[in-house]
Amino acid sequence: MKKKRGKLNKMKRMKRIFSLLLSVAIVLSMTACKGEKKSVVTDNLPEFSVNGKTDLPGNFYLSFVYSRNIIMLDGEGNIVWSKHEEQPKEGMQTGWWDFKKHEVDGKTYYSYHDQTGTYDNYGLEGFAPGERVILDENFNEIKRITFEESDTVSKGHPLDGHDFLMIDLDHYILSGYIKETVDNVPDYPDGSSVVYSYLQEVDNGEVIWDWKSSDYPELYSMTVTDASETANDYANEKTDVPDCIHFNSMRLDENGDLICSFRHINSILSLDRSKDKDQIKWKLSGSGDEFGLSEDQKSSCQHYATIDDDYITIFDNGNKNKKTRICSYKLDTEKMSLSDFCSYEIDGKFSEACGDAQKLHDETYMIGWGAATKDTKCMSVYDFAADEELFSVALKNPKNFTYRCVYYE
Repeated sequence: MKKKRGKLNKMKRMKRIFSLLLSVAIVLSMTACKGEKKSVVTDNLPEFSVNGKTDLPGNFYLSFVYSRNIIMLDGEGNIVWSKHEEQPKEGMQTGWWDFKKHEVDGKTYYSYHDQTGTYDNYGLEGFAPGERVILDENFNEIKRITFEESDTVSKGHPLDGHDFLMIDLDHYILSGYIKETVDNVPDYPDGSSVVYSYLQEVDNGEVIWDWKSSDYPELYSMTVTDASETANDYANEKTDVPDCIHFNSMRLDENGDLICSFRHINSILSLDRSKDKDQIKWKLSGSGDEFGLSEDQKSSCQHYATIDDDYITIFDNGNKNKKTRICSYKLDTEKMSLSDFCSYEIDGKFSEACGDAQKLHDETYMIGWGAATKDTKCMSVYDFAADEELFSVALKNPKNFTYRCVYYE
């Protein structure tokens, strides 16, 4: 009898424990439903190491050029969420570019560019044709976006992966590269095959504005070859796809104009979204600079431009002199002059392509190193006032370099 009673007591205790665990599970499930996200770590991610940590409350977003990986890290370098997929075909090197967060009407969305591998990239390493993938706050895919029909492209034409602006869930600005034979390149009246930049603004399926770099023949003479030796091959002697302008980023300023970076003309352009002609308001840097920049203040094959208060901040790859830096410009657009300029460098750092810089506070910057050539770091948080690196992430395989590393709270 005692032995039997012992078994019964043991069974009762096990039932109580099971009941308690079940209650805890239910509470955790209810908490998750209220919006708290679980840490999701995917297998087969790129191997990396973390040095240092920050007290930043938000997350770092990493995307990769030649692999189908996106990673979200917290301020201490722990993986919060990630996604991995094998290449669609053996031997392919397609990437997921420009992983970012969007806050629209109090709702959170995420997006990234999927270079699907089903579209022709014209043989250009810097062109990743594909589709913009929109995710909800729980990282569920809710839509895929390509170009809408216009005078330039057919509906469903692939996007480029460099940048994407979401104004709301059905209102966005898209970017793409278009191959076409044009007849307005100076000194080439018989026509030249080129790859040009195309931007398209879509609202509820309707194209309400667009822009083609090929409509502005003055841009052809601004092309440089520091990042691509065939960028200005308008005679098509070595290539029929000279990447003559190479768009890579866009932001909206307080006037609603687009501030865009174009790597192969060393320039930042302001584009007027209220016009369908004469849309270029001004040019910053490059041979067409309108703000009186000195040669030292001009950028070389920059890859990113953001707006920080009254400043335009760029990640200047520095292909001309093999030295990467961060540059900030304060412009007086009425007097067309430079009001202030500052730049920051880290000794020995050079990124030949991709990369980004983002001011966090004071003189502390988030830096994505892109195709860094001298070490394996893919991102840093650096305090230039103290000349101190606070945090960094390094890749085990530097050839699997990041497209962009950005921070969102």
